[in-house]
Amino acid sequence: MIDVVFQLIIFFMLTSHLGDLRRTEIDLPREEGTEQREDRQAAMVIDIGFNGDYYVESRVTALSEIHRLAVSGLATEGRGQVFDVLIRPDRNAPAVYLDRLLTSLTEAGVTRWKMGTYAPVGGG
Repeated sequence: MIDVVFQLIIFFMLTSHLGDLRRTEIDLPREEGTEQREDRQAAMVIDIGFNGDYYVESRVTALSEIHRLAVSGLATEGRGQVFDVLIRPDRNAPAVYLDRLLTSLTEAGVTRWKMGTYAPVGGG
């Protein structure tokens, strides 16, 4: 029985780290903002690198492919699933890349998105 418990602990420790491996290393903008923790995760996480590259699941992805993924993701929304998008821009990325992404997502029909920021300790 103890062996089974240890196997389960190892399994959950390993799988909890796999979610972190899919995240691109991004220097998020520093804003106080409001901390919102939700039970559900965003259906799509898009990272914008400092050089303007778009990343979905740590893979460089063209803007046209992101548009296609958003359209297909919105098709699942009709089946009772909510399609939220989390955008994580690097704070050194030019704003034009964020603008292009938001324009593409709006054209795809995305109406809900959030931007990830880093809240500085002490609020300043």
